[in-house]
Amino acid sequence: MIKSKLFQNLGMYTLVNFINSAIPFLLLPILTSNLSQAEYGIVDIFNNLSFIFIPIIGLNIVSCVLRFYYDDSVDFNKFLSTVTTTLLISGSLIIIAVATFIEFTDLQIFNEEIPNSILLLALVYAFSSQIIEIILSVFRATEKPLNYGAVRILKTGLDLSLSIYCVVSLKLGWEGRIYPAVGIALIIALFILIYLFYSYNVRLLINKKYLRKAFKYSTPLIFHSLAGYIISFSDRFIILEFMSAEDVGLYAVAYQVGMIMSFVNNSFNQAWTPYVFSILKGGDLSKIKQLSKFNYFYFLLMIIMALGIFLLVPLIYEWFIDNKFEVDYQIVFWVLLGYAFNGMYKILVNYLFYYKKTKKLSYITIFSAVLNIGLCFYLVPKIGILGAAISTTIAFLSMFIFVAIDYYKLKNIEKNN
Repeated sequence: MIKSKLFQNLGMYTLVNFINSAIPFLLLPILTSNLSQAEYGIVDIFNNLSFIFIPIIGLNIVSCVLRFYYDDSVDFNKFLSTVTTTLLISGSLIIIAVATFIEFTDLQIFNEEIPNSILLLALVYAFSSQIIEIILSVFRATEKPLNYGAVRILKTGLDLSLSIYCVVSLKLGWEGRIYPAVGIALIIALFILIYLFYSYNVRLLINKKYLRKAFKYSTPLIFHSLAGYIISFSDRFIILEFMSAEDVGLYAVAYQVGMIMSFVNNSFNQAWTPYVFSILKGGDLSKIKQLSKFNYFYFLLMIIMALGIFLLVPLIYEWFIDNKFEVDYQIVFWVLLGYAFNGMYKILVNYLFYYKKTKKLSYITIFSAVLNIGLCFYLVPKIGILGAAISTTIAFLSMFIFVAIDYYKLKNIEKNN
């Protein structure tokens, strides 16, 4: 029955992520035809800043919602109220501070190709996304993939429909892609807050005991999440430093193609994580051993899939991407390989999350992020955007290796309990 439930959820999450990931991918022909390389680079910088701000804007407190649903020692509704209130206070203060700084300073934060307003827009988008993530985490924990899918697809569908209109019909350039994303995220976040208020009895209150529990778990994950996003996206800023926004645009399109592997990983992991947590909580050693055996199969599957997708890359560029964004396909290969290692990492890191080894995990990701930045600074001036792709892959591989070492240590804990 549990396995049947897992496969049902896995199928639903896969379908949801397929739709959610396919829409931006299918948008590639429209954006690459209607935006210049530099404009696409600006859009990509906005996306990357948004990801980097996510663990900062709410002190990463949302990351603990899924884990503490399985903690019998907390009143989950009060815990949810604490998380939501903390996010609203910290996010609002950060946005006000940054808006004030931008308004009263003439400092150019990026180079002349990237306006300062991108920074504030990315912060607002990250803040709204974290509010939405609260209910998505609840839906995952309570195994409601239909609700999860409805929110995800609604947001993406509205966002991209409005973006197509603004970019294609109104010819608004990069603004036509970014402003709809921010506006739709804000509107949906508002509705989510109302839904949490009525359906989960969320109130504007902070329980100090739960706040301490949440921060003890999530604070190390600020560095973990931030370092993870740095590994995935800091290369754009280094390319911008040594090359140009046009090169960022070229790399961003190649990276988007390579992130097909990320879609596979995320689809599986969204159903797999609650399943792993429930098995570990149950403590059935035979079922835990079955999880371990499955890991090796998944590792092999990741490599096979990366190689298979790479064979399709010439067709993807021919059918979906404007000629002016053509690059060396080696770049896509390295991104695919990197996300294959990232998929292997994700299948093992669930054990560290369950046993609350978040501090150790933050050390691993910080080291990998520093390694990635160092390699990027060395390789990008020498071999261009290919160097950024290689650096990212090596960083993902290092994360997988270190997490695998800790995973095998935790297997001994399972045997002794």
